[in-house]
Amino acid sequence: MKLFNFFKIKSNKTDVQVEIKRSTENHGKVNNPEVKIDYNSSTTLIEVLNFIKDHSLELGIQLNKPATDTDIENLKNIKIELSEDFKVLYKFCNGFETNEDIFRLIPLDEIIENGKDNYLISDHSFHFTEYLIYCDMWSVDINPKNIEEYKLYNKADEVVVLTNSITEFLCVFINKGLYDGLYEWGEEKSNNKLRG
Repeated sequence: MKLFNFFKIKSNKTDVQVEIKRSTENHGKVNNPEVKIDYNSSTTLIEVLNFIKDHSLELGIQLNKPATDTDIENLKNIKIELSEDFKVLYKFCNGFETNEDIFRLIPLDEIIENGKDNYLISDHSFHFTEYLIYCDMWSVDINPKNIEEYKLYNKADEVVVLTNSITEFLCVFINKGLYDGLYEWGEEKSNNKLRG
């Protein structure tokens, strides 16, 4: 991992224009308990991204400019082709930073620079979010035979698969944050795995 990436001046922040329908039943959030997004099986990634855009200030999220087609093509040529979900996410913003323990979505150029490490479970994996300057990472493993199939996981002593939905992942973070959300979710999944 490149520690110096964190200290780069972020001059590419912008208010992203996305034409999507706004969720009408928003109730609370991580940094602001009154800002939440309802999540169910019909919640779309576009709705979640719209919610983030509309509530970025309350959520403590600073969005980078959208990735270009060239940025996405560079990742494909050097590392891996993104699923459609991840293309939509990165065309919305090429990374973001939050007020919550410096949790952030990693920009595509940094993903390329980071390369492979022992926390990744395959050559088809990469870290897409991290916090506290790579103290911990959440990664995606994309099926090379069908790039629309992927799993999001966290690896410490063991690999804990959280979901196959970036939409669900973002909703858990928005609604519950890092510790009560992503980590608690990982503990539940790990405990279920042990019981199962």
